[in-house]
Amino acid sequence: MQHSVLDQVSSASFSLEPVLTIRVELGPEDDSRLRLALSEEIGLTYGDYDHVSFETAAGIQFFRGQSGTASGAMETATSRQVHVLFFSIPRDEAVLGSTLAVIHRLHSYEEPVVYISEAYATRTRVDQRRNGPNKWWNKNSR
Repeated sequence: MQHSVLDQVSSASFSLEPVLTIRVELGPEDDSRLRLALSEEIGLTYGDYDHVSFETAAGIQFFRGQSGTASGAMETATSRQVHVLFFSIPRDEAVLGSTLAVIHRLHSYEEPVVYISEAYATRTRVDQRRNGPNKWWNKNSR
């Protein structure tokens, strides 16, 4: 069995937790309701926090509909502004199924653009959470 360098990472400050990272491209019609529904139904936890996600500024998505799509066959590719929602969930089949169900239920696209990757996320060890001069709350109190 092949071992990953991640299996060997150890620190007094943090641990590594296996997660799935989800990247969803959102069209102009996909406002905060998708992110809020995921936060409420899935939790979007990261350590002791919930409702944790990242959303990019607008970028440009290019596509061309083929025969059988809602737009029908398009002669040329088109583009539209989109942004990307990025978050992680536990590596759990039921959580992944629920997450994808929310996305497909609420997304405005006929074929939502969703990418799923296996990854590791850091988790700060309990005794290291609030210590240290570089924590923002310690910097503001000076």
